[in-house]
Amino acid sequence: MYFDEWLTRPTKGNTVLRDYRDWLESELKLLGNASHHAYSFGQANMAKRALERLDDELSKNVYVPIERPDAMAALTALEMLAQQNTTLDPSIAALRDRIRTALADQAPPMKA
Repeated sequence: MYFDEWLTRPTKGNTVLRDYRDWLESELKLLGNASHHAYSFGQANMAKRALERLDDELSKNVYVPIERPDAMAALTALEMLAQQNTTLDPSIAALRDRIRTALADQAPPMKA
């Protein structure tokens, strides 16, 4: 599936990326119309680079929109599988580790 095709499919998880990309494109068009101002030209270049970076990042990675409770349940199931079978396929082990890392990275900060 191509990136643009993924963005246009109506799913709950890809709304933020689609909205971000649409916003960047609208900024690029708006700023392109005011290109006679040096500031607008710089802002248009930044929006263009942001679009290119987003497209590049999404072309290298597969993003699976999954809600936190579902990710936690999948991680639990993968950890239980690892306990039952000590020789997990490396791809399954990598998936488990990446889900664990993603959940830890997105944990809300502790309040004092």
